[in-house]
Amino acid sequence: MSQYLEPDIETASRATLQALQERKLREQIHHAYDASPFYRRKFDEAGVTAGAFQRLDDLRTLPFTTKDELKQDQADHPLWGTLLAVPFEQCLRVHMTSATTGRPLAFLDTAEDWQGFYHSYARSLHAFGVRGSDMVMAAFSYGPWIGYWSGFYAAQDLGCLVFPAGGLSTDQRIDALRTYPITVLGCTPSYALFLAEQAAKKGINLAKETRVRITWHTGEPGASIPATRERIETAFGAKAYDLPGLTEIAAWGFECEARSGITHVHEDYCYPEVLDEADRPVGPGERGELVFTSLYRKAMPLVRYRTRDVVQLADRACPCGRTFVGFEGGVLARLDDMKKIRGIIVYPRRIEELVRGHSGVDEFQIVFRRVEGLDEILVRVDPSPGLGADERSGLQRTVAESLRIGLGIRAGVELTAPGELPRWDHKARRVKDERTEVPF
Repeated sequence: MSQYLEPDIETASRATLQALQERKLREQIHHAYDASPFYRRKFDEAGVTAGAFQRLDDLRTLPFTTKDELKQDQADHPLWGTLLAVPFEQCLRVHMTSATTGRPLAFLDTAEDWQGFYHSYARSLHAFGVRGSDMVMAAFSYGPWIGYWSGFYAAQDLGCLVFPAGGLSTDQRIDALRTYPITVLGCTPSYALFLAEQAAKKGINLAKETRVRITWHTGEPGASIPATRERIETAFGAKAYDLPGLTEIAAWGFECEARSGITHVHEDYCYPEVLDEADRPVGPGERGELVFTSLYRKAMPLVRYRTRDVVQLADRACPCGRTFVGFEGGVLARLDDMKKIRGIIVYPRRIEELVRGHSGVDEFQIVFRRVEGLDEILVRVDPSPGLGADERSGLQRTVAESLRIGLGIRAGVELTAPGELPRWDHKARRVKDERTEVPF
């Protein structure tokens, strides 16, 4: 069977892709201006019209959209804001963005919008090697978060037998993985590690006692971090893949079976820009903020949406032969998570890369704090059970040294009693900012 779900688009020439994007962008921008009060107001205030867009380069003349704007719009005009560009009666689905503080953003989709979202997701799963003969468990929470629903529908779109697990407890999921011929598991990366840990406490080795051959992970950046990915693959005896996405845009990216380190972008569903601090396009090999314009969603179209994600534009082709734009290593950081410690820019993801690389680390927590007027980083490490006193001391020294070298700044390392740190199913709760007392 082909490695491509849709070879005509996945291997299309750059000229073909750009012509498709230009047509879809023109339609989408006209639709946003004509049907969305939010965008009519934004465009008018910026002194531009939908007719100003004719070529891809013209997109740069249009204003950006931010998540804060959308939240404020929904607060000022409950429940859906003024972004909605179709009659409410045409909407089929409502999903919420994840939020650690404040009200989450609500997003509506028409039937066609929803089909586009889960079909792009299905293309990602196919690129991982998922096929119709697989039995799939989507072990995300059952609720308004789009992760569970899109994974479930995507697997169904591929013809897979889907095992519904949204409302099951961890113990029930472990039992199902051992009982049924489930070959593909989807969940957040932190939950995958938690699932394996809980199984191990019961004497269960998921790598040997299940049939799982592929795991995919979304909602957090962990699966794109080599050390975290390796731990997941060891725990399940399977290949782990990262699937980045945004409720507001799409399941926009995917790795492939080539496992080359490149994350491909579904360019027929969302148009990517990677911009530097001055909002200029970066070149191959350079990093910048990822900005997306939706090419398919009609209920709530987004134009030049600032994701706050940092990516690096690939300067090489992937061996798989796909011609989509690619990013090295997926999402590398979030601008919202950036911290400046004594003049050094620090990202939680970078700390996780360094800490997860040590085999003696069972769990960890990053604490940004202020001591005697100076900003500091403290990493609390829960060591693996069974480590002796000398091994614990050695772990503390080696983690501290790797942080010093990798971050360019000294960080405190504190060892906890094994099992003391709680396990979370969300990356934000692994990071505490005691300087503001507000976790991000």
